Amino acid sequence: MKNLCYYFMALIVLTSCANVDKMIDRGQYDQAIDKLVNKLAGKKNKKKEEVIALEYAFKKAQDRDLRTEKSLRDENIPENWTKVYNIHNQITYRQNKIEGLLPLETQDGYQATFNFVNIDELKKESKRNSADYYYQSALSLLEESRRSGDKNAAREAYNYLNKIDALFSQYKEKEQLKKDALQLSMENYLVKINNQTNQIIPADVEAELLKWSVDGLNSKFKNFDVKTNPALNYDHYILLNLNQMEFSPEREKTRIYDDVNEITKEEVVKDRNDKPRRDSLGKEIKVKVVTRYVATIEEISQIKSALVGGRLEFINVRSSDIEYTKNLQVEAVFENKMARLIKGDRSYVTDECERILKGRLVPFPSNERLLVDAVEKLKNQVKNIIKDKVN
Repeated sequence: MKNLCYYFMALIVLTSCANVDKMIDRGQYDQAIDKLVNKLAGKKNKKKEEVIALEYAFKKAQDRDLRTEKSLRDENIPENWTKVYNIHNQITYRQNKIEGLLPLETQDGYQATFNFVNIDELKKESKRNSADYYYQSALSLLEESRRSGDKNAAREAYNYLNKIDALFSQYKEKEQLKKDALQLSMENYLVKINNQTNQIIPADVEAELLKWSVDGLNSKFKNFDVKTNPALNYDHYILLNLNQMEFSPEREKTRIYDDVNEITKEEVVKDRNDKPRRDSLGKEIKVKVVTRYVATIEEISQIKSALVGGRLEFINVRSSDIEYTKNLQVEAVFENKMARLIKGDRSYVTDECERILKGRLVPFPSNERLLVDAVEKLKNQVKNIIKDKVN
């Protein structure tokens, strides 16, 4: 049994070493370093083959990064500084990882050697030059946006300025330029409802109908107004033109029906002497009994509805093109029910029937009240479409 355990332990070690060798052969030096560091950390007796493998993977990774860094510098392209900075971060991370293991000596006295690069000054340089590249790129894009009105250029500038945040919290005019970029990149939408039904509506009701709320629609690069702001040039109009408004008559419908309620109860089985029957354990024997109760009900329903329809249009202000259009229609329904018991026992009616029996006839809502409810439903539809199509 002990020999079997040794066999499996040896197999695990050999498999692990093979995996590291494959990583190194594939050029996955940092993955091999991570694996070897985890294996060696905290161990007193460090295996020589693992230490040598770590030395080799570290050297190969450092040499590759330094060659790439030199090549990027020699190209003398400003945007390369961000790649150089990333390499410097990788070298720093790798060296810190190895430094935590030092001094690294194997169980037979082999002392590992790692050639570290003094990266601090190089990293400061690539950090400054990366920030300058982002800054100059943002300035160029903002100038283009001011000249041509290209909002995408302003958004790209905003993204470049945001990248500086990861490098420097304070940097030149970064924060003011962010505000400029947001202003230049903003898509402005004017959302309006127009009553084109040719129906006379009380002024206060019409004001309620045409009132909009844009809560939840505004975002970083999109602004929605319901009243014209003279200081803004709108990019899009979103218009809901109401063109249908119909009201049903007030109706009362009566029907008579049977309310059927089946109630299940457990009853004790009794013998001919009216005594409870018991099973072999002495427990009372019970059976489920279903009792059917029928009550005759007269139900009165009050019904009235309002149907409102309109045409939704998204208009590009610059081109006057209709970018999206859809016909919409909603219905607001008032329904009230009450009932009276004609025949049967009210104690055993269904819950739904009991609810209706408690009901009372109420005044019908006005056309105006139903109209407001219907238009509110229509507004919610429009807001959902805006979120789907615009945001």
